[in-house]
Amino acid sequence: MDIAEYNLLTEENASIPKYAPNPAHRINRVYYTDRDEVIIVGIADNNFIFWLSVTGRDDRATNKKIFDHITSIEPTIFGSFSKVIDKTKYSYEKAKGFYYADFTHGGWIPEHYREIKELCKAREAGGRYLQLMRSYLNILQSSGSDNVKNYESKAAVIELIKRERYLLLSDSSAVRKLYRELEKCGSNLYNRYMDEIH
Repeated sequence: MDIAEYNLLTEENASIPKYAPNPAHRINRVYYTDRDEVIIVGIADNNFIFWLSVTGRDDRATNKKIFDHITSIEPTIFGSFSKVIDKTKYSYEKAKGFYYADFTHGGWIPEHYREIKELCKAREAGGRYLQLMRSYLNILQSSGSDNVKNYESKAAVIELIKRERYLLLSDSSAVRKLYRELEKCGSNLYNRYMDEIH
């Protein structure tokens, strides 16, 4: 199979940018799904992608070929993540909730996945971290009526939570669920803050 055939971005679901995406903004992103698969995305810039494929997480040979391909081509077709993801079994909302990492080499995926799993175990500290996560949630939920002050007083906690996004790969469903709740709370506080200052 020609490696280009793995690309789910086709003429049918493509978009035509009104400008030329800057090659300096290109990123190769890997989303770890909940089904032993990875979604590999070639990101052109903030608005467009030029590649989206779904392969087995441990299919080192194929994933390496995909990376070799997307790092060497000059993209000629562009599209939006939200539109192309519809061709997979994952919804846009679901895919956005997966842990992702940016890579330069597709062969590293299985090792990276195992490293993240180990990181989760270390962070969870045998279940003790859940208690701390709940206290973060209490901090984020205790809000007054001043949206600017609310966000500014909690910005450090929100930043800390963002850095622990790898917890979305935790084996514990309680940790994953609580992390999503923390992420949502932080996002809401930030959005209300932005509405206020603009």
